Amino acid sequence: MSESQKHLDNKVVILNGFSNEEIVKIMGEVKKLFDNPKELIFAKTTERSVQMKLTDLIEDISADHAYLQANPPNINKKSE
Repeated sequence: MSESQKHLDNKVVILNGFSNEEIVKIMGEVKKLFDNPKELIFAKTTERSVQMKLTDLIEDISADHAYLQANPPNINKKSE
């Protein structure tokens, strides 16, 4: 299976027109429906993304997701 085809098999949820608060609520509810919610990919549209072909957008989002899974951001949480 090619990398492109692999990306097209990902579970991607693309949200458009929602506030950040609404997106957080939607993500929480959708994640409850899956045994492994970490395999879900959520994305909010941008000016650039709404101009892209859907296959290209899914591939782009999936590549970003794969990169972040392999290279998680180092988020320093304040210790109490």
